[in-house]
Amino acid sequence: MSAKRPQKPTKPAKKPAVPWYRQPMLLGIAVGGVVIVGLIVLTVVLSRPGESFQVTRPVGSDFLPEMGDPNAPVTVYEYADFQCPACEVFARQYKPRIEKAYIKTGRVRLVFRNFAFLGQESLWAAEATYCAAEQGGFWAYHDKLFANQRGENRGAFSKPNLVRFARELGLKAEDFQICLDSGRYREKVQDDIREGQQRGVNYTPSFIVNGELIRGVDYLGLREAIERNFR
Repeated sequence: MSAKRPQKPTKPAKKPAVPWYRQPMLLGIAVGGVVIVGLIVLTVVLSRPGESFQVTRPVGSDFLPEMGDPNAPVTVYEYADFQCPACEVFARQYKPRIEKAYIKTGRVRLVFRNFAFLGQESLWAAEATYCAAEQGGFWAYHDKLFANQRGENRGAFSKPNLVRFARELGLKAEDFQICLDSGRYREKVQDDIREGQQRGVNYTPSFIVNGELIRGVDYLGLREAIERNFR
């Protein structure tokens, strides 16, 4: 009589792998990550202190594009032309340092003034910033212009391009174009220029720090002028 061979235990069948997108926890993490990244990008692209793209209304003759505490001990007026390469250097390299060190800490109020003297595209760009301001987008549009600078009067700031920039920023392009085509802010830009000339501005960028005129992209000189008012 032959002995029976012992039988090997049967291995349980493997369950098929569940795709990650059908696992609730992983799906939730992925969706949450996409939402967070999207919000960060939107905030970086569109957000500036005090700005909201919800309202569309003309800005008055006394409108000043500014950032910082209105009661800050130091006020810096910046006079710039959007076609000016030196102004672009200040806007993209040095202004963020001023914001971090002085504006966000409540010690400096920065006021931007158009000093559009390099030709027709400078004038159109300056007017366009006020059209953007109607929708709460002055500073975002300011940054957009400097990011798209392409030399003097070579078409970079043609009216179609200026409208396209507004659309890309999420502004109401139709309202923006109506504003720009109307020339609504032509005289306001001229007032900016006359004001600068009366205060001794003949170069861009120029800065007036509590009454003291600083010419050119002199970050150390500008910082020193600001610091003198804290002593």
